[in-house]
Amino acid sequence: MLPSNDPKEIGFVPVTGILGSKISYSLSPMLHSAADQASGRMSDYNIFDVPPMGLDGWLEQVVKFGEVIGFNVTIPHKEAIFKRLDAAHEQAKEVGSINCVGIKDGFIIGYNTDRPALASVISSALAEKEFPGENWKVVILGAGGAARAALWAVLDLKIAKEIYISSRSEDRRFFMLLHVQKECDNRDVNLIQAEWLDWEKLNIGGDENPVMLINTTPLGTADGNRRVKLPSPLIPGDILPDFTMVVDLAYTPPVTGLMKSAEKVDVHAIGGSGMLIEQAIGSRSVWFGEGKEEDERAAMVAVYSSWASKFEME
Repeated sequence: MLPSNDPKEIGFVPVTGILGSKISYSLSPMLHSAADQASGRMSDYNIFDVPPMGLDGWLEQVVKFGEVIGFNVTIPHKEAIFKRLDAAHEQAKEVGSINCVGIKDGFIIGYNTDRPALASVISSALAEKEFPGENWKVVILGAGGAARAALWAVLDLKIAKEIYISSRSEDRRFFMLLHVQKECDNRDVNLIQAEWLDWEKLNIGGDENPVMLINTTPLGTADGNRRVKLPSPLIPGDILPDFTMVVDLAYTPPVTGLMKSAEKVDVHAIGGSGMLIEQAIGSRSVWFGEGKEEDERAAMVAVYSSWASKFEME
């Protein structure tokens, strides 16, 4: 972790934010503002809307002026920024994707806080629902940065017997499997690739082991106008009940179409808000140091819950 960036020590209110492209809809400023108020660790959290071609120039200016102490990273920069780092945390290297950057003394350091965030969310659900702690069959939809973070989160929890990767992109799917095959072999986890929603290959059900579905794709996500342009992945009605738990990383709408379908057949469904908040907590620990997590988490949960209730009413 980086040293604390207390405004009293550094003499100004530090700048943080989220780097992406066309991300005006982001809830991150709302969450971090609530965390600032709760913990007293103030920062000027911005939306850094930077197109892919402008990334190098933007980073150069950020380092030159020295006001930005760190930022979150979202699409389309999570993988591209890897090449611009001075160093990366070991867990981020394993995932191959960066969602958090800390800047200290002009050095750009990359982290992945999605991975421990999702592991924490899944672990809490397992304990709360008294689900088994091993021999899970895990199906991950997608093969991008979020999917790799999800795969590593599952490996960290040591709960999986089999992990299936289902993605539209054969190249991404192959790269993802190649990237983690050795690690899965070392952990005696069977790693299997499947065509997009190829239920025969995915081999859902058929035994008594618990089954988890993790949707890491943007399908089912609402845009800035609260419209869902691409619906959630369609899971056949005769297959969905075979899942024990469904995790949808989309956090807007608060309850996605996939979650609603799961709940109708009594499958435990988790949305993306937990991971959103936990990765934000992890990012703030990178920027400011640890010690305020409890207060910041409570504030973020409260403000997200308020936003979600209004979203559902409109």
